[in-house]
Amino acid sequence: MIRIILTCSLLVVTPALGHESKGPNGGRQVDAGSNHVELVVKGPLVEVHLSDGAGKPLDPAAYKGVAILVVAGKPVRIPLSASSGKLIGSAANPIPNAVKGAIQLTDGAGKTSQAKFD
Repeated sequence: MIRIILTCSLLVVTPALGHESKGPNGGRQVDAGSNHVELVVKGPLVEVHLSDGAGKPLDPAAYKGVAILVVAGKPVRIPLSASSGKLIGSAANPIPNAVKGAIQLTDGAGKTSQAKFD
């Protein structure tokens, strides 16, 4: 329970890391550190595409991630794993396209970043 409260507070107090735009895969794209994170939602499936500052795709196998999305007023944690050039995960129920939340990423060196979607 404390973990959920802390996660929700992070979503509320963490400042936006950049403006949101449309990504090359049709999803919502924001900055996370020096990289770009694109969130594509297809029903219960969550796809996360990663690229560097120049838009060059990054190897998703080099990252661990979790999507923390607010659905019907409650946080939903979706573990992400690398598959077919992206990070993917699945929720128990469909996720709205305009969902709010964050994607937390950790690279192989242990450096973390967060992409916030408002």
